[in-house]
Order: sequence, then C-alpha cells, then structure tokens
Amino acid sequence: MRKFLLIFLVFLISCSEKGIYELQFESLEGKTYSLEEFRGKKFLIYVWSGTCIGHIEDLKTINRLYPELKDKIPIVSVAIMMDVEDIKEVLNSNGIDPRFPILADPKGELADRITLIFLPSTLLIDEKGQVVENYPKFPEKLIPSILSHN
Repeated sequence: MRKFLLIFLVFLISCSEKGIYELQFESLEGKTYSLEEFRGKKFLIYVWSGTCIGHIEDLKTINRLYPELKDKIPIVSVAIMMDVEDIKEVLNSNGIDPRFPILADPKGELADRITLIFLPSTLLIDEKGQVVENYPKFPEKLIPSILSHN
C-alpha cells in the first residue's frame, strides 16, 4: 500500500511540474488560446465534456455570474475531448450564448497535465499554475470562499 501511495504521489508531482501555461486550445472563434495570459494570477478553470451530467446547468450559472466575477477572478472553460463544432452544438441546443471563454481540448491535453477528480469540475489555479482546489461541478455557493482563498 505504501508503495502504491508513493508511486501515486510521484505521479501527481511529475504531472503538476509540467505546468499548464504552454497548453494551447482553440476558442469558439477559431483562435489559438493559451493559459499563459493567466501566469501569476489566481484563476478558475471549469472543465467539462459533452457526456458529463450537470454541465449545462453549470454553464448557465457561469454565464449568469461571469459579468460580476470576471474582474475578481478570471474564469475559463475547457471542454475536453470535444472540438469547437461539438461545443457550439451543445451551446446552441441549450440556448447558451457564452459571455466567458470556452475552449476546445479535443485531445484531452489538460487531463494529461492535471488530475481531474470530477467531471465536470472547477479547478482553482494559484499564481504558480498549481491546482489548489478541485471542486465537483461549478460551486456557486463557494464563490465567496474561493475569492478569499490564499
């Protein structure tokens, strides 16, 4: 058991040291987007896929809250294992006109760098690019706590 835990910890450390800033995604507008712009800042990544349960409600909640949160904490959404057309189809079929960045990660590269415990999940990333919290879904009730997280 100890051996397993040691291997697991080494795996987690090695994954986190690769960093996330050099990852590139495609925006809904077809532009290349990098998380580099968040270097040195605390930010949230909402991670989802078209097959996970609860993402539609979360996307609607983020869309509603984004105008008041965007100046307090940046939020970006990454749809893993989906291309831009898949994302647009999900958004259009659910009447969502996003006010926040939604990025396509068709190869699941984010999941190669960050251990996803939940899907959908919200990741709080610190100024060093490390995951400091991993929440199931989008934790609207925890936003005040997230904003004050040190």
